[in-house]
Amino acid sequence: MRAPLAVLAVVVSVTAIFAAEKAEPVKGTVPRFTLEPNPIALAGEARPSRFMEASGRRAAFLGREDGSLEAWAYPLKLVHDFNLSFSIAAYSEAIPAASLATRVLVTPETATVRYAHAAFTVDATWLVPLDEPGGLVLLDVHASEPVTVTVRFRPDLRPMWPAGLGGQYCGWNEELNAYVISEGTRKQAAIIGSPLALEPPEQPAHNLPDAPTQFSIRVTPETAAQGLIPIAIVGSIAGRAEAKAAYVRLLGNVKQLYQECAEHYRRLRIELTTLDTPDDRLDTAFEWGKVALDKGFICNPQLGAGLIAGLGPSGTSERPGFGWFFGGDTFINAWAITGYGDFDTVRESLEFLKARQRDDGKMMHELSQGAAYIRWFEEYPYGYYHADTTALYIVAVRDYVAASGNVGLAREFWPSIRRAFEYCALMDEDGDGLMDNTLAGLAAVETGKLRQKDVETDVFLAAAWADAAAATADLAAVAEPGFAAVARASATTARAALNRRFLDDQHRRVYFAVMRDGSGESAPTVWPAYGIWRGMIDSSRPATAGTLDELSGSGLAADWGARMLSTASPLYEPLSYNNGAVWPFLTGFAALALYAEHRAPAAWAYLDGTADLTFLEARGYIPELLSGDRLRSIDAAVPHQLFATTGFMSTVIRGLLGLSVVAPDGGSPLGPGAMLRLAPQLPPTWHSARFSNLRFREAVVDIELARGEASIVARVIPHGGVVVPLLLELRLPLGAEPISAKGPGRSAVGTDTARGVAVTFSATIGQPERFAVRFSPGYEIWPVHEPLRLGDRSRRLRVVDAVWADHKLHVKLQGLAGRSYLLNLAAPGVLGSLTGAREVGRDGAVHRVEVTFPSGGSEWAAAEVVVTSLI
Repeated sequence: MRAPLAVLAVVVSVTAIFAAEKAEPVKGTVPRFTLEPNPIALAGEARPSRFMEASGRRAAFLGREDGSLEAWAYPLKLVHDFNLSFSIAAYSEAIPAASLATRVLVTPETATVRYAHAAFTVDATWLVPLDEPGGLVLLDVHASEPVTVTVRFRPDLRPMWPAGLGGQYCGWNEELNAYVISEGTRKQAAIIGSPLALEPPEQPAHNLPDAPTQFSIRVTPETAAQGLIPIAIVGSIAGRAEAKAAYVRLLGNVKQLYQECAEHYRRLRIELTTLDTPDDRLDTAFEWGKVALDKGFICNPQLGAGLIAGLGPSGTSERPGFGWFFGGDTFINAWAITGYGDFDTVRESLEFLKARQRDDGKMMHELSQGAAYIRWFEEYPYGYYHADTTALYIVAVRDYVAASGNVGLAREFWPSIRRAFEYCALMDEDGDGLMDNTLAGLAAVETGKLRQKDVETDVFLAAAWADAAAATADLAAVAEPGFAAVARASATTARAALNRRFLDDQHRRVYFAVMRDGSGESAPTVWPAYGIWRGMIDSSRPATAGTLDELSGSGLAADWGARMLSTASPLYEPLSYNNGAVWPFLTGFAALALYAEHRAPAAWAYLDGTADLTFLEARGYIPELLSGDRLRSIDAAVPHQLFATTGFMSTVIRGLLGLSVVAPDGGSPLGPGAMLRLAPQLPPTWHSARFSNLRFREAVVDIELARGEASIVARVIPHGGVVVPLLLELRLPLGAEPISAKGPGRSAVGTDTARGVAVTFSATIGQPERFAVRFSPGYEIWPVHEPLRLGDRSRRLRVVDAVWADHKLHVKLQGLAGRSYLLNLAAPGVLGSLTGAREVGRDGAVHRVEVTFPSGGSEWAAAEVVVTSLI
């Protein structure tokens, strides 16, 4: 997907030195060039308060849809409160650009705001190149009379929190037609200006004034006709010469830099996994998910390249969202990024974090981009803050190696993995084989009433450690076979302790935590979902079934995602960070757990709502967290949070499609006998779907799915004749019975009829192959929903569970008390009996039924619908 960043850094550095010696500032306008149409462009009316960004590996513009922004050249904040105004002869005062913002057009490579006035139109395009320490605002002006553009901003030149510099100053440079911002040591510098800028009024040179700094650009109709008006903003940690070189490079290569950026995102779009489904909204959200995660991979010239947690404006502070490096976020994001095949990003991110492993084996939690200015790990408490990060590291490495086939990395990382494993194993205060928060630190929650001093182990940490111990055994099998038995024994002990201590079968619940006195904290939370998805929590237990009901029901499930804590808990607070807000990354855990246990209707409800989040607030990006009571991000939420996007992306790839790597013989999924497993669970309304460019080791595979009333056909297409060991699971509708199965290799019919019989094919293919199952028609259900809108309360019908038993379809539902809902029911023949609902219409095999919930009592009520058919 890209040149190696180490090589790229050398090239850029050499170019900068050469340019500083030879290049001269560009004069005049920039020739117009065509912005290429982008199939995933998002356009609409300007919403002045909504987040908008343009960002690359080394810099970012973080702003709003009114065109205001702050500029970063990592690790420096260059300016904030950048905005435009326009002056014409008929007006005595300048017109703020924000008041004229009418439309925006957002693509991965640019963001454009249109300002419309009766006398002029200005399209302001933000372009931040992939690998330059700055960006451009390009003004395309069309005017019937002269317009003066005033550029205002507040200079900063401050490193990212919590580092600091002193002695900043700002002065005008006539050679560059730009302000130069520097500080006492002259090691840091920023430049903001334009070839067409007029020299501004004098300002004190040795301080930063309270008033905004500004310069003006006089644009006549003739000047506007000549080309684009560029404004460049750059920064450097290596002094003015390098800043000048970057400034000159940006102004002299605008079209080329744009084309490089557009080509990068074109390749991201077409070379990695893509979807073609009946749901264009989902397909577009998936493409923007790749963009959102790709933009989180940044290069800090002092620290290196890795994944940050997110981006959002810092305002008057120096904290741009969570725009610094996070270990746990990276390991969670790796599940999505590995899933759609960007192995390079995952590998480089893992290498970045491995280099910062503590001597005792604990993995880094977070690293500010300003860390090179301070003693971050020595004097600040945040570097190794979290307990779960070390366990998640081991899991992420195992999953990456299994998918990519890079066994060499497993061997290279093995000393680090073993230290991480041994650290985790030591974090067991009570001797039950589980990591304990009391020794290792925070895991599931950081704030709020669930963070109690007497918590011994929370369920997320317990499941993550059981998962990590099993992952260590898999990695040991290829790196140090003699150690595999040690790790496997730890995994067995941890999993047994998790299921013994956290599962309460009598009350059908999985505890959030085990307390120091041995009791369980029974507050219903979303956190058990991780262990259910990863197979660490026994799916056959009544406690697990009850927890899955909770994950599907109205207490944890809002229409837009999973609440961390149920509304049924007295601790619930809808705006609380850890006590009730909706987290899209936890929504992913919930949906993945439900898909893993074949509760597809409830899982799809989460995936459906999360897809909408891509478009409702910041265009293309999913916010960190939202209110538990109404569809709106809370004030503290980061608008572009990577692991929020991961909640959606991982669910698509690992839940809806069911992609994983397995070893059918029970061996390590890292070994040569591993297989690509695909187990799709498509919504009933999808009669076809295509997933392209699925990557498994050296192979690239497409899968086309077609569904009929009594058949499923899958066509699997390897690219380039590469042989692919495949395990394909095709699940039938509830109540359907298989008639025939045709395809290469072997096929087997499952015995679980309660949640739909699965027909599994095992084959090794090197060319396109067709797999087909014919069956007697069965039952499928799907609610009728209205689109989500900002400000909505949760109101959708919830399918808690649907099973086939006693030759009947049993559907458990929840809805608002006193309200009636419509439900689509696909059933064979005519309905023999229907209890709990009434039929109100029919279209072929699809029956439209109405369910009315009783009034009174709680806000939400339960109902059960039971269906039989006469064929």
